[in-house]
Amino acid sequence: MKSKAHYTTEDLRLAYGEIGIRGGDTLYFTGNAGNFGFHESFDKTRTLEAHLASLQSAVGETGTLAVPTHSFSLCNTDHLFDPATTPSERGPLTEHLRRQNGSVRQFHAFASVTALGQDAALLCGNCTRHAYGPGTPFDRMIQRNAWFLSLALPPQHTCSIVHHVEMQMGVPYRYSKEYHQPTKQGDEVRTEAFYQFVTYREADLVRDRNEKIFQHPLLQQTLRSTQVGLGTIWAYHMQDFYQAATDCMSGDIYAWLRQPPTVRPYQK
Repeated sequence: MKSKAHYTTEDLRLAYGEIGIRGGDTLYFTGNAGNFGFHESFDKTRTLEAHLASLQSAVGETGTLAVPTHSFSLCNTDHLFDPATTPSERGPLTEHLRRQNGSVRQFHAFASVTALGQDAALLCGNCTRHAYGPGTPFDRMIQRNAWFLSLALPPQHTCSIVHHVEMQMGVPYRYSKEYHQPTKQGDEVRTEAFYQFVTYREADLVRDRNEKIFQHPLLQQTLRSTQVGLGTIWAYHMQDFYQAATDCMSGDIYAWLRQPPTVRPYQK
């Protein structure tokens, strides 16, 4: 009998089918695949290949995969950002996808997304210099009603899409900050400006890890999950999350926080 600490490539393929992913879908995934336990191969490279192959099989030749490929360690340094070589700092599976032939990486020195598949260039090409907001991969994925998959981590802990909603809703405890970073595009090296949607350092913000948002009835009804090995794959459509988070912030602009801050440097 197979131990729950071990899982197979077929287990992954069956799981994505059970969730409801179909050919032609756009799928953004993040998390910690190590929490599933040991893949049947007991080999790191073959494990990464199995995960990527299972996801590609789920969306088919007309589908598109996307992952975070952030490189936040470059921020406020003079280290060069080269989208072709700067590694992802969001885990080996995201770096494995970034290194695939045909992948397209958003040109953002710290908060890039990389896509692979039929519409990779439509998602990650010709973006603004912001991580969130109009003209970014998150905006384009929401328009396409992409899936958001959280691999072996609770979805409340991985939903970076919430910061896109915060920007759209104009939450008062964040602002756009400009950073300048040396970059390389082709053979050209130059310093570029990039923007991050950051919180006010002085504000006494206490995050609630998105608990209130995931209590919204829409997400309660549509959030899907299935077990693989020792972990769980959680999945939801980005448009559902966007609607739920927008509803929450419309009623309470501080819905992302445990309670409204008492120290408000943005208040006059």
